[in-house]
Amino acid sequence: MRHLLLASAAGFATAAHAGGLDLSGQPVTLLFRDGNYAEVSFGATRPWIEGADPQGVTSGNVYGTVSDVGAGVVRQLGGGWSAALIVDRPYGVVVDYDPAHAAGAFPFAGTHAEPESLAVTALLRTRIDTHWSLHGGLRAQRFGGEATLAGSGYDRLSGYAWTGDADWGLGYVVGGAYEIPEIALRVALTYGSEIDHDLDATENFFGPTTTEVTMPQSVNLDFQTGIAPETLVYGLVRWVNWAGWSVEPAGLFAATGLPLIEFDSDAFTYRLGLARQLSEAFAAAVEITHETAKNQAATPLDPYDGFTTLGVGGRWSHRSGLEIGAGVGYSWLGDATASLPTGASAHFADNHAVAARLRIGLAF
Repeated sequence: MRHLLLASAAGFATAAHAGGLDLSGQPVTLLFRDGNYAEVSFGATRPWIEGADPQGVTSGNVYGTVSDVGAGVVRQLGGGWSAALIVDRPYGVVVDYDPAHAAGAFPFAGTHAEPESLAVTALLRTRIDTHWSLHGGLRAQRFGGEATLAGSGYDRLSGYAWTGDADWGLGYVVGGAYEIPEIALRVALTYGSEIDHDLDATENFFGPTTTEVTMPQSVNLDFQTGIAPETLVYGLVRWVNWAGWSVEPAGLFAATGLPLIEFDSDAFTYRLGLARQLSEAFAAAVEITHETAKNQAATPLDPYDGFTTLGVGGRWSHRSGLEIGAGVGYSWLGDATASLPTGASAHFADNHAVAARLRIGLAF
């Protein structure tokens, strides 16, 4: 029970956005819990991202608070089999340039973007022997969004608005794990496939259209091991294939040859944490997360480049099976210069984000 509590304290101190639109990181680690267990989680991230154009006009904060709710349940089926159902918000961001700040003189004033997402992942796991196991399943995902391009920097496109009605798509998850239970060691590799979406869209300059969006494939490498009595080291390496990803509304692309947004590089995220059992009922963790900078021109819809997050978290457990965990994190966001084909640009520097998460679980 103490090893279980210690391991479940890990991963609470998460914060900020990861590469591209990543929000949850699409974890499947709930599947590895012993016994039957269910949880709900609530989180919020508040970035502060401000920039200035070459004339010194500032943007004010251009990101809004992103909140998300998740849930999951894992059940032991017997015979070395277990199943899990995980609900999360895989993608999320709120880009919101205040049109009134600096009297609207900032070149991207009024620009707004906000994706909508939800994923439901159904997983099965089978133990091959004491050390090896395989897992996999299906992921049903809903994705859509809205965006407005505004400000003098967009020239004749200023005022363009796109809305893509959320669409369900289906993908799969597959992976395997190696464990040594005596030292709480586990290494798990999980692949998530691409998921295609066909969005019924409205473009105010062009009328009803269709927008095809393929959300990228990813790989998560999760690991943990005990290093001393009541002490656990854990971590994550995550790769997401954002290179070449874009949203290309049909009307906008036909008229200009430009996408609404695109990413040129994959995202690599690394996490390393230390968890410690402090009492029979309480465990705590501290962790650092880093996403490598791409060192390339950004756009007004993603005006930072990489980040480093320091977080702390903990979990309290009661003999009834009730568990309550919480974490907070502070992120240093990488500097970036956002530019447009019109020549408009702005530099965003010395920005940050704070985040908090609460989880309530029940072992049964």
